[in-house]
This record gives sequence, C-alpha cells and structure tokens, in this order.
Amino acid sequence: MRQIIMLILFILLLNTFYLTQFVYAKNIPLPKELQAKAFIIYSQRDGWWEKTLVIRFNRERRCLSTYESFKNVLAVVNHSAHPNLWKKVCQVLKTKNKVGGKVYMEEIREKVADLLNIPKEKVAILATAVNMDNLSVVTKRFKTKDVNFVVTALVTAGAKTNALRAGVDKGNYIETEKPHGTVNIILLTNVILTDAAMARAIITITEAKTAAFEDLKVPSSYTPNVQATGTGTDNVIIVSGTTTPKITYTGGHSKIGELIGKAVHEAVVKALEEQNGFKIKK
Repeated sequence: MRQIIMLILFILLLNTFYLTQFVYAKNIPLPKELQAKAFIIYSQRDGWWEKTLVIRFNRERRCLSTYESFKNVLAVVNHSAHPNLWKKVCQVLKTKNKVGGKVYMEEIREKVADLLNIPKEKVAILATAVNMDNLSVVTKRFKTKDVNFVVTALVTAGAKTNALRAGVDKGNYIETEKPHGTVNIILLTNVILTDAAMARAIITITEAKTAAFEDLKVPSSYTPNVQATGTGTDNVIIVSGTTTPKITYTGGHSKIGELIGKAVHEAVVKALEEQNGFKIKK
C-alpha cells in the first residue's frame, strides 16, 4: 500500500511541480491523536534544492498563523529552499506590487494545494532558507482518566546571520526579501483551542523560543555583545485539534501551556544545534 501511495504521489508531483525536478518524499511520523499525516517533498529547481514539509489533516482545522492570521485549513506547509534559490526568485519573480519571495511562496502554496487536491485557500504556509533536513519534531503528553493532551512542535531554526535582540537592535526593512535564518514553529495539538487560546499560545511559544536562545547563548548578529531573543523573520503556526476539552487558556500556569513551552523549547534547541551547531554548555 505504501508503495502504491508513493507511486501516485510521484505521478502527481511530476504533473504539479512543473518548475521543479521531483526527487523523493519522506514520511514524518506524528502521534495518532493528532489525526494528521506529515511528509517532506524533496525536489530541485534551477539546480538548487527545495524541501517542503507538508502536514495534511483528516478534516478542516482552525489555525492561527503569524504570516496569515486566523484561517481554516486542511494542510500547513513549511517550505525551505537553498539560499541561492531565494536570491534568484526574489529578483526574477518580483512584481510592481509584490516582493519576489512572496510570489514564490504563493507558487508553492498552489502546487501543494494541487498535489493534495484541496483549495489553495485551505493551505497555510511558512518559508525559510534553513535546511529542512534539520527539522526538529518534539512531542509532549499529559494523560489522566479525564484528559489526554498531546502537543507536537515541528521546528526549523537558523540564527547565524539575522539573530537579534528585541528592544535593542534596529530594523532596516519595510517588506523583507530575506528569509535566511528564521525560526519557524508549527504547533499541533489534539484538543480544541479557542481563538483566544491560540493567540495566548503565541506568547508561551515565544517565551520558550527565547529561553532556548538564552540557554544556547545565541548572540545578536547586529550587537554581538548582547543576547539574542530570536531572529527578525520568525513565524508561528498553531493548529487546533478536534477533541475535548475545549481549551481557553494556554499560559504557562496551565498544563497545556506547560506542554507547549517544553515542546517548543526542546525543539528549538535541537533545531539550532542541528542547523548552526549551537550547544548548551554544561
């Protein structure tokens, strides 16, 4: 059955990724409670690699993206491409009203939507120049006779070139064309999150990410003698689950907030270790 699925995927990709050369796809295991399938599509475009993480849900989900706001989705994507490819598409694809990087992201969104046979409006997307092979996936659980919480963080992270300290370093761009570096965090859970809970989760996620930067002693790329709190292009997607109880609060005092913080902290640490070689000094 798996071979048949991969063959169908191969044929679809040949028809869909018309500007790329399909190489292969790799499954990413997820907890069954999340009711989602994840895989990475490996391809090439103009001689440079593209690696696209796709998470497909069994039914429509509510999500909050710091790139696109609230939306209902059937899939979420984290697309990575070689830094040289980003440079090229930013130059070649730019229009009078749109930067080239965003045009490229819309192309990827449409290709994934076609691949999955779903409307492109039902796909949430993030992008990075970080190597998707350094993806970190961390799951945390809490279970009693009354509740079963599952939280999974899927993180790509790079902080060698555009790490900064919020409140100290200055900004130089109106609309950036530079996705290099970047911490992209996709957070999945099995339980229903209200819109307010997803918004509050961004604070918990950001605190956990910053704690990871501190534990790794990542310096600002612009003010090297100070501690970085993140990069200038970080993004988050939070996807609500479908099972009860309905969660309205995701701060650190809650059990779900604890799981979110621990999953994100561990995943960011692992991702930065893999991508940049940062390590916690004991």
